Amino acid sequence: MSTAVGVVSWWRSAVETPQRRRISVSRGLTRRFDGLQLQKRTGALSFMATILHTADVHLDRAFTGPGMSRGVATARRQELRDAVRRLIDLALELGADAVTIGGDLYEHERATQDTGNFLRLQFERLAPARVFIAPGNHDPYVPGCLYERVDWPDNVVIFKEPRFQPASVVPGVSVWGAGHDGPALRRNLLSSFRVAGEGRHILLFHGSDTHAVPEGKPAHAPFLAEDVVASGADFALTGHYHSPRLYPRDSPVFAYPGSPEPLDFSEEGEHCIVRLDLTADAVVPRLVPFGRVTYTTHRIDVTPMQTSDEVLTALTALPRGGIVRAVLDGQLQAGIDLDVSALDNLCAERFDFLDVVDQTRPGYDLQELAEETTTKGTFVRLMLARMDGLTGEEAAVARQALLYGLRAFEKRELTV
Repeated sequence: MSTAVGVVSWWRSAVETPQRRRISVSRGLTRRFDGLQLQKRTGALSFMATILHTADVHLDRAFTGPGMSRGVATARRQELRDAVRRLIDLALELGADAVTIGGDLYEHERATQDTGNFLRLQFERLAPARVFIAPGNHDPYVPGCLYERVDWPDNVVIFKEPRFQPASVVPGVSVWGAGHDGPALRRNLLSSFRVAGEGRHILLFHGSDTHAVPEGKPAHAPFLAEDVVASGADFALTGHYHSPRLYPRDSPVFAYPGSPEPLDFSEEGEHCIVRLDLTADAVVPRLVPFGRVTYTTHRIDVTPMQTSDEVLTALTALPRGGIVRAVLDGQLQAGIDLDVSALDNLCAERFDFLDVVDQTRPGYDLQELAEETTTKGTFVRLMLARMDGLTGEEAAVARQALLYGLRAFEKRELTV
């Protein structure tokens, strides 16, 4: 019996048993890839397919955060391309049967033909292994989109419509994909959907787990774990949320890989891809640590500090490298000249990017000043009255204006 016939026979017998939907899970995120996560298949007949999955790459993102220069933004966009290149390298190293992408591969409004050509060349390297793409809300399949403008190699499959359609990975394994055809797909694509045929069935789409939709945010192609189970599929590879997650934790039926690299300070922490191994009797999803870029926020309490040199020393004591936000908080002594721009310039070369944020409180007795029968007292009373009831960014701006005013009364140099 040939190997191919043996494999097909194996999975046919497996689908007739109650073990068909058994899920095994590998957890425990570590910085280094461990041997289990990266081991190549050694020809064991129980392996049907290995899939590497990513989503939410956001190629050509603007990166216009506070203080982010054009050069830094360009470097960040290149790091996203590097992530795609490393993903294809890893797929080749492992001998993966397919790479799947769960939407938001690029940003539609900014996507360039150069990026399209880059993706075409990367995906060509993987042939004959296949690349399956389910467009999302940031890269919908619409007239004139990048997906339409590129002459893709034969191993690339793009699911253009918001309905599930099958495509073969290897004999006995199918990917059912659905893509967004606009930026605001609000219906549940899994409603009443059922897979058809024997073998393993994997769903690929970009959607919102209804249990995880942030308050005030719209849901895109909303679904529940129960919908995946009801479809008859063995597993769902998804995209949309930028943090990695297998759900439910103990017996997952879908996975979010998260973005392969963090995109801003709201995405601190480990960033991953998903490795999905399909055998005759099990589906094994793993979150594989993948990101190389780090965003980190540090808070520095200036209350005990007497000079700006102490603030500088605290900044230079932070771990080198990465994209860093240093938030200065606490009460700033009245005698300290805090020049955030100067601090940023003095420390910038220690990091890939540094954003110094001043959230300090002025070290003045404002109530005492407000009682003065002077111009300064009148200014403080007016400012305190205006600040009453303000919150968030408005309150921070008002506090800064009050501090600038008090320093101006002391004839100190101001840096805005």
